[in-house]
Amino acid sequence: MHWIRYTETMALDHFDNERNYGDLSKNDTYSLGFNSNNISIDSITNTELNNSFADSGDEILDDYIFDRTDVRAIFITLYTLVFCCCFFGNLLVILVVTLSRRLRSITNFFLANLALADLCVGLFCVFQNLSLYLIPSWIFGDFLCKMYQFIHSLSYTASIFILVVICTERYFAIIHPITCKQILTPNRLRLVIVGVWITSALYSAPKFIWVQTITNDLGDGQTETICINHRKKYDAELFDMINFGLLYVIPLCVMTVS
Repeated sequence: MHWIRYTETMALDHFDNERNYGDLSKNDTYSLGFNSNNISIDSITNTELNNSFADSGDEILDDYIFDRTDVRAIFITLYTLVFCCCFFGNLLVILVVTLSRRLRSITNFFLANLALADLCVGLFCVFQNLSLYLIPSWIFGDFLCKMYQFIHSLSYTASIFILVVICTERYFAIIHPITCKQILTPNRLRLVIVGVWITSALYSAPKFIWVQTITNDLGDGQTETICINHRKKYDAELFDMINFGLLYVIPLCVMTVS
């Protein structure tokens, strides 16, 4: 089909040089005098060109990359590996810190909570995200759509805040070791972690309002359901700026200084 694309390109160039494409009628005929790769074309009509466009569009739809079996197999394999590493690795960290008394330090307690946040990603987000590539429509319902976005936001928000707490605690433990033991007691640090999870949950709670499923009518009795973040329900630009500052700029500055 390379000759069709080559013909379309040459024809469009010719049309642009001669006259505006929008003024063409269906009966317009143009002579093209070129000979490339042993291909000789004497004339092309607007109707033939439109047919070529339609054929080319059908080719693009037919060649959608995620419809290929090999691509699907690669993605499923990679996502399965990511899920296994995420699930078993983080679960192992949580179990070791919980069951071993020697490892129940403040830092390991923070790491266990960080592993819990990452475990939520593995359980609630990995295969759901894979389904977006393999399934043309959201099939998990409106509630799971909201939960998917909420858990995703909760996990990365909690992970960022926990990393900030770890860096801050390590900074005071090294620079001011005596004061740190007096102020940052184990009970207080546990309250800090509880506060991190509550803050992350409250920060992610609007996802239950903003996220929804929308069903589009594709015609011929076919419908498509998508899970989206309805950005018209809030000031999207303001929220993105707050998100960028609160979850990237400020944590980066704190961890850099620490």
